[in-house]
Amino acid sequence: MGNMQLKPGEYLRLPDELREELSRPVGSVYKENELKPILTGKKVISIGDETTLTLLRVGIIPDLSIFDLKTKRKIINEDILKNFKHRIIVTNPQGYLTYYLLSAIKIAMEKNIPAIQVIGEEDLASLLCISMANNGVIIIYGIPNMGLNIIEVNDEIKNRTNNVLEKMVVENGT
Repeated sequence: MGNMQLKPGEYLRLPDELREELSRPVGSVYKENELKPILTGKKVISIGDETTLTLLRVGIIPDLSIFDLKTKRKIINEDILKNFKHRIIVTNPQGYLTYYLLSAIKIAMEKNIPAIQVIGEEDLASLLCISMANNGVIIIYGIPNMGLNIIEVNDEIKNRTNNVLEKMVVENGT
């Protein structure tokens, strides 16, 4: 994450001026039936319940899935949990990235833990994943009413993401 370090209890808050920038797709947007040939044989991190369920439906098992058991802020069926018996559970409020989510992603990547269940909101987790993943890893998340955004991590996207993270406001969450 660049030079930025969070301490236990600290949060990164997304300022309003960055919301619009983050709402635009960065990679390419695909439909469900286009996924399998693109993702087969790649290391994949999925963000979101619908995205993860879509990948599982087409036969792609993500290396890491981050979900909050909600879609468009509505509670969904907890069927996703039967696919991920081993997972980290962490809290993260909407509009923030917490030290604990950052730590959970780091641990999951290092120890090959397949899932992180977020109590709260996981939407911004893609920023942390892009920042921490190795080049070549695919980050995939849904864009409502558009499709699935696929980003292949490289130095350029990491730099852009780290610039966004550095513009976020550090707050004490306690």
